[in-house]
Amino acid sequence: MERTALEKDLNSGSLKPVYLLYGQEAFLKERYAARLAESVDERLKEFNIETLLAEENQAGDVVERAQTMPFMAPPRVLVVRGVDRYPAEELSILKEYLSDPNESTCLVLVADKPDFRLGLFKALQRQKLAVSFDPPRGRSLVAWVQETGADRGYKVGLSAARTLIELVGTDLMNLNQELEKVCLYAGPEAEVGEEDVRAAARISHTASIFDLGDAVGEQNRAGALSALKDLLLQEHHLMILAMIARHFRLLLKARQLLNQKASQAEAQRALGLQAWVTRKYLSQARNLNLAQLKKGLSRVLEADLALKTTGTPERLILERLVFDLASLRPSRRTGI
Repeated sequence: MERTALEKDLNSGSLKPVYLLYGQEAFLKERYAARLAESVDERLKEFNIETLLAEENQAGDVVERAQTMPFMAPPRVLVVRGVDRYPAEELSILKEYLSDPNESTCLVLVADKPDFRLGLFKALQRQKLAVSFDPPRGRSLVAWVQETGADRGYKVGLSAARTLIELVGTDLMNLNQELEKVCLYAGPEAEVGEEDVRAAARISHTASIFDLGDAVGEQNRAGALSALKDLLLQEHHLMILAMIARHFRLLLKARQLLNQKASQAEAQRALGLQAWVTRKYLSQARNLNLAQLKKGLSRVLEADLALKTTGTPERLILERLVFDLASLRPSRRTGI
């Protein structure tokens, strides 16, 4: 399925019973998963939106929840992240559901690198229910900045788009955040120039994001809370949560590789990271065992739900989450 076809479904309100959102661009996947969830009536979101992690839920449980009828009015949206980490026997259960899905539920399967040789993913691709989200590069990235500005009612000049990428980097989440600020700075002129970008956008602060992830991975409560405090002054809470979730997913994968006694080179290939970053994740993963990391991912899911369905202040939810994640290890001894 082309992304334009998904846009058509969203605009018409006629959702397919199953979608697969896959690829390496997490920001776009999460944006479209959120847009699908927005199809639920505002008054019924607490009852008709559910998010799950594949690591925490067997495929049979996912199918059972997908078959649950919506409360009062359709649709019911069920988002399941990390589906490509299911073993083949679990995927076969989801494939069986695909042959007769609940038309009142929109099951959104989110994956990074699905193996399209496997039955479920092959069937989703054949039925044109799989949508790819890969990071735009080069001219495509410049075009994305300009199109995102146009969605906000602003014309972003070519030099302005290039300057924004130069200052902020290629991460779409950061670009989106900074472009919003630049548009607000530009005011009602509805046109963004290079001078607006240089005045309003800030240089990429990716290091502070990594500081938070590293402090959590190292079980450094004071450092994690300090990094979070700085980030909350300048970043959207959902972006912070997304980065924490990504960090923990990589830690879980690194822990599994350690348990399999994978070599440094094998781990680097599996994680898809640079050598020095791979070493960092492996080092942090030695601090926590699989049960602790799975507990951490469960807490991330709970925080995600709390941010979207409760009136609790976002800062408090994130502070509690970061404190819990940096306290997973009860002692200074490492676990296996």
